[in-house]
Amino acid sequence: MGAGLLSLLAPVGHFFMTGTAAWQQFRDGELVRHLEKQVDEAFVLRQPSIALWADMNYLLFRAGRPGVLVGDNGWLFTREEFYFDRHNETALEQNLQQIQLATCDLQRRGKQVLMLPLPAKRRLYGQRVATAVVPAMEALYPRVTGAFANDGLAWINALQILEQAAPQQPVFMRTDTHWSPAGASAVAAGVAAALTLPGQHDYHTEEVAVQPYQGDLLRYLPTSTGIGPQRSEPLARYQTAPREVADDAAALLGDSMPAVALVGTSYSAMDEWHFPGFLQQQLGQDVLVFALEAKGPFQAFREFLDSPAANDPRVRYVIWEVPERALIQPMNAIVTGDNHACLDHRRESGSAVAGLGGTGR
Repeated sequence: MGAGLLSLLAPVGHFFMTGTAAWQQFRDGELVRHLEKQVDEAFVLRQPSIALWADMNYLLFRAGRPGVLVGDNGWLFTREEFYFDRHNETALEQNLQQIQLATCDLQRRGKQVLMLPLPAKRRLYGQRVATAVVPAMEALYPRVTGAFANDGLAWINALQILEQAAPQQPVFMRTDTHWSPAGASAVAAGVAAALTLPGQHDYHTEEVAVQPYQGDLLRYLPTSTGIGPQRSEPLARYQTAPREVADDAAALLGDSMPAVALVGTSYSAMDEWHFPGFLQQQLGQDVLVFALEAKGPFQAFREFLDSPAANDPRVRYVIWEVPERALIQPMNAIVTGDNHACLDHRRESGSAVAGLGGTGR
């Protein structure tokens, strides 16, 4: 430790001699932050210390940093899939009301909305981790889909689809919070079966590579090499393209508009999972994508509402992908105001989306 502290003398001295005047930074309240960043970058024992502490936690307690749960055979889970408190309850009630208002707004614009609630990874592979689930969290997916049905919203039972696909190959990544390409492909087929739209183009999806992938949950387990779960897992990469080149006048003029819009989160936005591509193949149509990473499902929906597509009559169907674990987190409102026209609009029967009712399929 003494050697590590001595190693900081030169970089810290260089910081004070070459940086902006230390006194001015101190007056602006920036000195400590800048100095801390410099120390973090220069301290030779920083990374070894982090790795050593992570190694001890893993070897002694089978644990990582707060936020991750370590399961069997290298499977990792996020803690938020297992716990539920009163703050989650408040957020859930507010978010479900926002979904009701936002979808009602779209329906008034002539759109047919199909909700796609995505189950937590734990629901498929919870047997791999010895952690009890809070009853309210266990009941979350049925509660969310029940609220959709009560509000007259059509929805896809992604949990059932993934349960049917799981025996063939993993539908979630081992070290990540997200689904695998196999899971995304299975759900895309389920969505297409529910919409049953006439295909206009023949799309072809092919595997182009298999690459090593390190999941987002490994950030909470910075162990040394050889300690902890195997850090990489194979990830198949895909590309989707139409077999034929569109030559109609609208396409040539750049005036075509897909009939289907996909609004969602990183499950839809990340190229690794290829969900929009699988949807294109299954639907036989192009898909307009409004999906954002690390922003939650409401931010993407706001961007869609603010776009010309929200009022374009050619966009007839909106698929809204919403992870169940996101609905228990506080999110900024989509629709504001106490006198919104949809507040008193409680539909008694399910809206039909190409034959799909409000009970899920």
